[in-house]
Amino acid sequence: MRTTTITLTIILCIILLIEVVKGRDYYDIVGVSRDATPKQIKKAFRTKSAKIHPDANPDKKDEYMELVNAYGVLNDADKRRIYDQYGEEGLKNGGGGGGGNPFDFFSNFGGFNFGGRQQQGGGQQMEKGEDLIIDLEVSLRDLYLGKIIEAAHKKQTICHKCRGTGAKKATDVTQCSGCRGTGIKTKVQQMGPGFVQHIQSTCDECGGKGKKVTSTCTHCHGHKVETGEDSHLISVERGMSDGDRIIFQGKADENPDTLPGDVIFQVVTVPHKKFVRKGHDLHYPMTISLLEALNGFTKTIKHLDAHVVEVSRSDVTKPGQILTIQGEGFPHRDDPSQKGNLFVEITVRFPTTVSSEQKEGFAKLLS
Repeated sequence: MRTTTITLTIILCIILLIEVVKGRDYYDIVGVSRDATPKQIKKAFRTKSAKIHPDANPDKKDEYMELVNAYGVLNDADKRRIYDQYGEEGLKNGGGGGGGNPFDFFSNFGGFNFGGRQQQGGGQQMEKGEDLIIDLEVSLRDLYLGKIIEAAHKKQTICHKCRGTGAKKATDVTQCSGCRGTGIKTKVQQMGPGFVQHIQSTCDECGGKGKKVTSTCTHCHGHKVETGEDSHLISVERGMSDGDRIIFQGKADENPDTLPGDVIFQVVTVPHKKFVRKGHDLHYPMTISLLEALNGFTKTIKHLDAHVVEVSRSDVTKPGQILTIQGEGFPHRDDPSQKGNLFVEITVRFPTTVSSEQKEGFAKLLS
């Protein structure tokens, strides 16, 4: 009877402890299923936040903050994976390590198996993955004026079914018994009387992961990742140049065993039909007639932002002559109020035929 009472008490404690560890259901708060994709999570968050935003519903401030907190976890691949495996308590303890596993207390009781919430391998520092560099084609006009551009790209994402465990269920991921979850095996070698050497090597049973997977996710087939898509709002600043970079930290390919690298958008200028940029200066070709070259002219140029620049000459203009217009070039990135110059490169269009009267007129002009 006493044994039964103790057993029931332990079971009751376990149930209460599970509820404490489990905490709030972030999926229920956002309004999605546990296998929802990042796009579905984002859409659900926008829909619900619009309904309960404190600006329109002051009495729902606490509910809104709870929604924002839940979305902050589910929208982050690493945090979501930790939450799925260890619950809200796991987020506080950094993912199940460092003594944060409440089931450790019951591991001393024989005959009970409370597996599934195990410390992740070894506490080893995760390496950063490769950066993803993407050419961002931008028109000269957009570089002159500045623009917000939305760009989408394919990327590797954590499998939305298994959340990067590679298993059918989170409970199918168990601690490696060979290294006790450290990912490292230590061998003691006798060097001589009173001298020993400790040799460490990567665990050959789990490959240094510190955990074993006993089932295979049917969606990613155990690869832990899938092909997804991401989009970014990119602020193209006025005066940016070829090779300038816009960096989104930690937004490259996802992998459970590495930290995501950065997504780097690299500016590539799309050539303009007329304007050519050289540093802070602009070059523009202009063709005039022979008569205009001799008598002078007044012409206009429609600039990149559509304002009109007047170009005039009263003197003789030579073929290949370059006219300089101050302050009509390209804005400086660090100070857009400062601009380079506009250089107008003249080409004189000569007539294909000349009449006898025109020849006489030219002869008098040059005599």
